[in-house]
Amino acid sequence: MSRNKSGRKRMKYLITGGAGNIACQLTHRLPEDAQVILTDVADAPFSEVTSNAVYRKLDVTCEQSVLDAFVEVQPDVVLHFASLLSGQSEADRNAAWQVNMQGAFHVLESALKENVDRVVFLSSIASFGSPLPDPVPEDCEQWPRGFYGFTKAAIERMGFYYKESLGLDFRSIRLPIVISAFPSPGAASSYASNMFIEAVRNGTYQLQIRETSNPALIYIDDCLKAIDLLTHANKDSLTRASYNLFSCSPTAADIAIEIKHVITDSEFIFEPIPKVADLIDSWPRRIDDAAARRDWGWKPDFQLAEMTREFISTLQCLNAEGGL
Repeated sequence: MSRNKSGRKRMKYLITGGAGNIACQLTHRLPEDAQVILTDVADAPFSEVTSNAVYRKLDVTCEQSVLDAFVEVQPDVVLHFASLLSGQSEADRNAAWQVNMQGAFHVLESALKENVDRVVFLSSIASFGSPLPDPVPEDCEQWPRGFYGFTKAAIERMGFYYKESLGLDFRSIRLPIVISAFPSPGAASSYASNMFIEAVRNGTYQLQIRETSNPALIYIDDCLKAIDLLTHANKDSLTRASYNLFSCSPTAADIAIEIKHVITDSEFIFEPIPKVADLIDSWPRRIDDAAARRDWGWKPDFQLAEMTREFISTLQCLNAEGGL
């Protein structure tokens, strides 16, 4: 057992989907003395990680490989982020089934066998579908319109089974669209991040959604804060397996206006593609996240105006350094 200088056990975190944007940035919020093992199929992490993080290749669709990794690492906490996103899932349902569904099953089975303390799963507001009440309540029925959302809803149910029937500490958070400097090229939801990125990089951006589209959004800093809070919340304070999360839900036109306040000559062109626009419009707008606020102290720090100023400043620095 590895311990730090104070004699306290050093926590081990194993993160699947560890080459991705959220996983890489989360390493900067985890305890400095922790051992962080990032795993993914890519050759290297997508962005910078902390010095206490190591990277190893792992394909979650291979049951034996997942179990071998758990046996070797003996993690205390597993953060299961590996997933094909919305656009990729629609384009290749078989691959999405293997990565999302089979991958989650392999992770949960291995966690159970190796006595992992807790498993944190990233779900999505895409798990709901439409039509929906506004705001969406905590226990709203989930009938997703996309294959990606279906897998997220199904894994929530699978995790609930492992929690209630088998005693595994499974925790899930339904992320809104995340605004980040490193959006996935395979996600329909990347439009929101790309509005900011392309405004800084090129001054213009063409969108495939409607001006009125306003699914729930969250800034990356708030996203990481929420994952951190849920991961480290006292088990006895949790009243449910899956939690809603809400920050803001501006329309695409509102985002464009706010960006123009900072980058006055930026231009946004709306050329909706019905299949893409309808998918985005099927996602929740306002979401009841009272349980997260009550159980583990969730509260967003960024609304649209604050997010815009902070994010554009970050992007301008990245662009100047050639990293955008």
